[in-house]
Amino acid sequence: MLHLFHARTQGTEVIMSSKADAKERHLLNQAYRNLGPMLLVNFAAVTGISFVLAGRSDAAVHLWTTIHLTAVFVRAGIWLSYELNRRSGQFVAHLRAWQIAYAGGLLLSGMLWAWLGTHIFASSSQGQIGIESYAVLIVLSALAGGASGVTSSYLKVGIAYISLLLLPASACLILAQGTEQTLGALGLTFWLVMIAGLSANHRVLMRNLTLEDANLHLIDRLKGTNLVLEEKVTERTLRLEHLALTDALTGLPNRHGLLDWLNRRELEGSSEKVAVFFLDLDRFKQINDALGHDVGDRVLATVSHQIQSVIPLGARLARWGGDEFVLACPYEGAVEPLVSLVSTEVSRAVNLPLTIEGMNLKLGVSIGWSCFPDEDKSFAEVIHAADLAATEVKRNGRGGTLAFSETIAETLRRRFDLSRSLSSAIGTEALHLVYQPIINAQTKEVTAYEALCRWNHADLGAIRPDEFIRLAEDTDRIIALGNWVLEQACTDAAEWRRAGINATVAVNASIKQLTEPNFQLRLVHILGQSGLAPAMLEIEVTESVFDDDHIDQVVRTLDALKVLGIKVHIDDFGTGYSSLSRLRRLSVDAIKIDRSFVSDLTGQSQVIIESTLLIARAFGLKVIAEGVETERQCEKLRAIGVDQLQGFYFGKPAPLGRLLAKHIRNQVA
Repeated sequence: MLHLFHARTQGTEVIMSSKADAKERHLLNQAYRNLGPMLLVNFAAVTGISFVLAGRSDAAVHLWTTIHLTAVFVRAGIWLSYELNRRSGQFVAHLRAWQIAYAGGLLLSGMLWAWLGTHIFASSSQGQIGIESYAVLIVLSALAGGASGVTSSYLKVGIAYISLLLLPASACLILAQGTEQTLGALGLTFWLVMIAGLSANHRVLMRNLTLEDANLHLIDRLKGTNLVLEEKVTERTLRLEHLALTDALTGLPNRHGLLDWLNRRELEGSSEKVAVFFLDLDRFKQINDALGHDVGDRVLATVSHQIQSVIPLGARLARWGGDEFVLACPYEGAVEPLVSLVSTEVSRAVNLPLTIEGMNLKLGVSIGWSCFPDEDKSFAEVIHAADLAATEVKRNGRGGTLAFSETIAETLRRRFDLSRSLSSAIGTEALHLVYQPIINAQTKEVTAYEALCRWNHADLGAIRPDEFIRLAEDTDRIIALGNWVLEQACTDAAEWRRAGINATVAVNASIKQLTEPNFQLRLVHILGQSGLAPAMLEIEVTESVFDDDHIDQVVRTLDALKVLGIKVHIDDFGTGYSSLSRLRRLSVDAIKIDRSFVSDLTGQSQVIIESTLLIARAFGLKVIAEGVETERQCEKLRAIGVDQLQGFYFGKPAPLGRLLAKHIRNQVA
């Protein structure tokens, strides 16, 4: 038993000895790793100081330089020998010899620097320290600062080296008179700081060594559990892959998940075609903005579940982003029956009323579709094509289904090109205004001119107003365009009034202009610049001002225009959001009957116009009929009691110059 005890004890001692030996080797290796850069710095410092002190004609300094450089080269040789042995794997023993060589070289360098500092500061004139002395002081401080890090392997040797660098020189300065004593005191303080830094670095190094030993021991213990770890890593990798391919909100595949699904189908050799449906929810933005993102998220999760419940077997539904989904349906044979089925079922699922937090919500969906494979489109490009088709559905009223075609692509490219061109056209000669007369139905005198914008594109020629006005509305360029039209129309109206034409000017304003906080202030500025009186300006707004999303802001704006004395007319009355209760809230002066009712003055159209007249009279409003093109229409509208008329029958839109020329001819006649 005693023999066994001694055997175990000897084994423990061998292990402890091995650990201690490994730690010593690590410390020595760390020291010699830092020795190379330290020698390079010392060489630069000695060389630099020799140049600084070259003019002293001091033989002792020259001897110091020679000895120090020799010591640097000898130490460099020792360092090189150590590195060669270590890298070749031959370095096994003689730890103590290498430690002595390292410590001896470091202390020799410290003593040489200590001699130089003492020599320089002791020989300086009392009360004056020259540039040479300052250079030596800076070098000693820099070397001490660097030593606090690079000598951390051996704490005692590092303390001795830093002390040799700073204490002799600081003592000489303290024993001197005047400002040198202050520098000496700073030197002592710096010495304390460097010693503290060295001690901290040494503790960190030793702690790292301890942690490294602990880690190695832990690795040894865990070698037997590699299989378990690999299984856990595999499980976590699969989970991360699932998260990367899945939408967190709805649990559906995300765009990466959908593309991964297709890639796996292709690897499996599937020959089926895939119909790709792009589903863009209608009216979701209003819900999200009005009720908040939390409610919006719940709506998306619920709607995605409803769509998922009606998709064909084998199809894959993915959330593409925001309120957009992509449905990929494999099929064989004709695609049209599948499109009809999917669009019907998906629309029905989305249109189901939702009850969230006691509120009944209703959505719609715009659907675009395309097929994969296509001749020259990747799967991602086919999805983009379906997206373009859905965008076209949304632009033309929402809630329908449309197949992608090159005509759609060409239309969208044209819209994109026109959109860019419109921005640069505003304020240039490419845009100009023409004016169509509005006459008094009884006297047939011109009472106003409506300003209409025209665009002559440099390459495409004349662009239809309904095309570029709608484009401006969709791209938010309508504000810049509308402001330019207002400025130009008011300027032109002021000019024709100075010429003697007694007519107001009517200018269309978009809902986006009316909801700008500073719209009325802009109008005041425009009127002031042009010199046009507020009473000579009529603002025409479409029935979109009745929209619930804007009604409160519009009411405030129209009230402000009323205070300014500007007249407000409701354009295209009877075609959109008309509501008597809302009309009562708005400060308007007239309503314009849409041309669609004027073109057919029989049956229902005449009844609508007569009813509009009764409403207008009840509210004290004038009635203007637009789109008058025949004498019969003119006379019938006069008989019904319409106040003002507008249309080609009275004159086509003309530029300002032609109006002024006609006025001059009438005066001469």
